[in-house]
Amino acid sequence: MAALLTLFTVYYAVFILTNLSFAGVSFRPYVPSELVFAEQAEYVVIFTGWGLAVYYLDYARRAFANRHDVADETDASGASDPETLSEASEETKVGKGRGFGGRLPDGLDRLERAYGRVDPYLAIGLAVLSLATMAYVTAEFGRLEGDAHILGFSSMDHVVGAALIVLVTDATRRAFGWIIASVAVFAIVYSHESVSTLGFLPDLLAWTGEDLTGIIEEAALGVHSGVYDSTIMGIGATWVAIFIMFAGIAKAYGLMEFVRRVGTELGSTLRTGVVQIAVISSMIMGSITGSAAANTATTGSFTIPMIKDQGVRDDFAASIEAVASAGGQMLPPVMGVAAFLMADIVGVPYLEIVQAGVIPATLFYLSVFVAVHFTILKFGWTTDDLSSFDWRVLLGGVHFMIPLAVLLYTLIVLRWTPLSAGLYTIFTIVFVIFARNLLVDVFDADRRVQRTLDRDFDRPTLVDVIRAIPRLIVAAVRVVLSAIRTFVWSLTSAATVKRVGRSSVRSVRRTTGETAEGLKQGGLEMAPLVGVLAAMGLIVELLETSGLTGRLGARIIGFADVTIFGFTGGLALVLVLAMITSIAFGLGMPTPAAYILVAFLVAEPVIELAVPQITTHMFVFYFAMLSAITPPVAISVAVGSRIAGTSFMSACVQALRIGAPGFVIPFAFVANNSLIEWSTMTLFAFPVVLAGTIGLIVATVGFDGARTLSAPMRLFYVGAGFAAMFGSLAGGTAGMVVQAVAAVAIIALLVRARYLVGYDLEHSSTSVDASAE
Repeated sequence: MAALLTLFTVYYAVFILTNLSFAGVSFRPYVPSELVFAEQAEYVVIFTGWGLAVYYLDYARRAFANRHDVADETDASGASDPETLSEASEETKVGKGRGFGGRLPDGLDRLERAYGRVDPYLAIGLAVLSLATMAYVTAEFGRLEGDAHILGFSSMDHVVGAALIVLVTDATRRAFGWIIASVAVFAIVYSHESVSTLGFLPDLLAWTGEDLTGIIEEAALGVHSGVYDSTIMGIGATWVAIFIMFAGIAKAYGLMEFVRRVGTELGSTLRTGVVQIAVISSMIMGSITGSAAANTATTGSFTIPMIKDQGVRDDFAASIEAVASAGGQMLPPVMGVAAFLMADIVGVPYLEIVQAGVIPATLFYLSVFVAVHFTILKFGWTTDDLSSFDWRVLLGGVHFMIPLAVLLYTLIVLRWTPLSAGLYTIFTIVFVIFARNLLVDVFDADRRVQRTLDRDFDRPTLVDVIRAIPRLIVAAVRVVLSAIRTFVWSLTSAATVKRVGRSSVRSVRRTTGETAEGLKQGGLEMAPLVGVLAAMGLIVELLETSGLTGRLGARIIGFADVTIFGFTGGLALVLVLAMITSIAFGLGMPTPAAYILVAFLVAEPVIELAVPQITTHMFVFYFAMLSAITPPVAISVAVGSRIAGTSFMSACVQALRIGAPGFVIPFAFVANNSLIEWSTMTLFAFPVVLAGTIGLIVATVGFDGARTLSAPMRLFYVGAGFAAMFGSLAGGTAGMVVQAVAAVAIIALLVRARYLVGYDLEHSSTSVDASAE
């Protein structure tokens, strides 16, 4: 069913692009009427029900598999939480409060074991219920969209609506834990008239409320709102889904393994070793996963052990991976799939969101690179086993550049919608992999190209590879000519026909299997997001109906006039409140859900204080992303610490230290709006803010690349860093001078440390055991 969910999404994209007409021939008469959609909402209904069913069935499958794996073990703590080391399992455990090593009392533990035995069967039943609700809403779609709002909803409508609310809330609980599910439960309970009219509620929360049927109608029976919200689920079922599914297909074709090989090879060229692999791989993969926790579990499963093998302390290994994974969520062009949601919510072209995200992502990742580099040098966790980068490793993934080029060309040059761009990218990668595997399996293309390089170079540099390009082109042409010659020869040679045919069949069979696995993986990775996006639609609908979002916005704006120690709070205080709210509402949530919630609750009051709209949404999105490394939940750190086998709180401390500048960067792009909305000032603002960010990194790590810093020097770097980032608040030329002087001072000190003082490897190595920070 997971593979069919992916194919269904691809079918809808084809339907939107072609209207099922090819070369002047319409295929609509041959397609079932249920699959000819008059509007997107009809597709969203089917996608939601199908996605929930896929999630529940996969949950049951993993539960049965987990039960089989632990049949001989006495500890059955994972019985009701069957995921092994995935986003769902880790987040559910943290949500239960057991991710920190807690233990249930014996009575509750027995109850949990009993529930665990029936839970997989319950999940199967809920999968059937998901399909039943999908069938009902699809059959009654026309009435639910129109007459029901005038003539009233039937009792069966209310039963189905209640079932939908239970399904999306329970699926969210299973996939992402109680934290986000409790928000949905709060929205439902708060909306009821018996709760919303309680006398002791403050004015912020008090309102008239609705009865149970009204809540069901608002939350689940509007085919364009609530569970089926036209923005949240509409974008989720199209733009988000197509990219999540592309990521699953790319992983099945070996993209993840290619990134790992490149990262490993790059690590061999750096004194800091393989540690930067975590940053690189998480940066790339995190952008398209949509969840920092899932990214940590996926990339961290191989990066954290490698980092530890280099001698890096367990808590640092976990924190490096966690911070890098969290930051991957803001890397353009996908930005953890939140870029698509942001474009629709803000109402601007998708490319404007991508452009706005480039510099913040660059600032964050450069700061993480520097923080990791200085941390490894400070504690002497370096490696002397260095070698030049073997550029031949890139040839193993050069075919991935073709679909990437198609993606960028269709998004940036042709300015197609993400759905269209994603569809053509999927078609391209499938075609490329089939062609590539045929050339490799039948005509030994990879070995021939490799021999061309091996003949002249032992470990080629980039210059060597560039010089070898003509010979590589000749080798590629020879492969093609050989293929043509073999094909022609096969027409006259039965033996050649048999050999080529047998090799071709094996190649096509292998690639077809990889494709089927990719389709399945894409559907499975999207399925958990279906429940949480539907739950977010429910939450937003109920909170907006209650008027809470408007009242909360008004209260936040009111803080702009609050006086503290004789100073008016102004925009700075409102931004701090927005930061706290964004982090609080983002705790434990996947990136799309976290952004949706904070965008509807927090963004508007900041915009009303004259902060540009895109800048505001980037601000709240940035902090919602950083909630993944912020205690007490810090879900990305929880996953990383479990893999590393270290203390959760210790890993949190190191994650906050490495990611500390990330909590300042959003304020910097509010103060320097040219970092978001590009202009000629961007050429000045970016380097000075980058220098300020590096200054803060040096202060938090306490090392400048040559020696451990004293407290006064760390304070100086903090002051210079803030001056470089926020000197623009002084206004005009004076502000630019402050920024420039501070940035030059930071760079001058770092250059002095690098070239005049130098790094003492032996001295730093002696500090490893004493690094109790």
